[in-house]
Amino acid sequence: MGVMNGTIMSNGSSTDQDYCNAFCRIILITVYSVVLFGGTIGTVTMSYMMFKRNSQSAIATIIINIIVLHSLLLISLPFRLSYYLSAVWKLGSFACQVVSGLIYGHMYFTFVFYVAIVILRLLIYFKKLQMQQLQKFHAVVLSIIIWMVGSFIFLPIFFLQYGTDPSYTEQQQRCFEFHRSLNCTDTIIINYSIIAIMMTTVLSLFLLQLAVILCLIRDYWPDMWAHQDYRAQIKSFFFLVVIVVCFIPHHAFRIYFIQNYPKEKNSKLILYNEICVALTAFCCLDMLCFIGGIIH
Repeated sequence: MGVMNGTIMSNGSSTDQDYCNAFCRIILITVYSVVLFGGTIGTVTMSYMMFKRNSQSAIATIIINIIVLHSLLLISLPFRLSYYLSAVWKLGSFACQVVSGLIYGHMYFTFVFYVAIVILRLLIYFKKLQMQQLQKFHAVVLSIIIWMVGSFIFLPIFFLQYGTDPSYTEQQQRCFEFHRSLNCTDTIIINYSIIAIMMTTVLSLFLLQLAVILCLIRDYWPDMWAHQDYRAQIKSFFFLVVIVVCFIPHHAFRIYFIQNYPKEKNSKLILYNEICVALTAFCCLDMLCFIGGIIH
């Protein structure tokens, strides 16, 4: 009887869940392994450097928040790798929600802290804020506000909207398959709102940051690297590049996914969506760029 029930459940789930075949798992295992290895080295090394320097600057405080976010995601990656290696989830539905939620929480909180760095440096450039006025205390207060407001918004949305479909409870051995929640109108509206906010914010800051850098190049050429304000703006631009490379592809594809998946039930769309989600974790390698001297 147990074998029969297991067979029925396997057959029932195979129509929609076989999207992640062996080739899919190889891609995801490779991506998450690279992120786990490189991200751990970057995060540990950067943490040591920050502790050694004991910097009191506001930007350094925000960087510490990003390191904490990277650490939380890296802790969850062995669970993802174990699942993709064995194709069986053994930790229950709540643990699946938590591990799944961490990658989204990491992405959105990291995005907010990246944006905070960019805006602070732009305010300093436009003389709206003095570096002397920006102390560690202000960054700590800002960080607390971001964590509290972000958690107040993110946690209810994720845990009340994702993973609530009754079909999830029937598949205790599977995980990270919350795409069926897109059949819910509220979830669709939330996704479109997030995409619109992120796209608008990134486009506006990207164009403004680029204009500032071009102005600095014009003023300081050819010795612009000798000026601290130029180097600071280049670092801000680097964070925007990370957002564009790691986060925007997922959200751009998300628009197409939302419009087509509920109609077509296309397993390839689910595969591409999972890969785009995995690519967001590559932002954990940002600290390697600083350590390796790519961004001085």
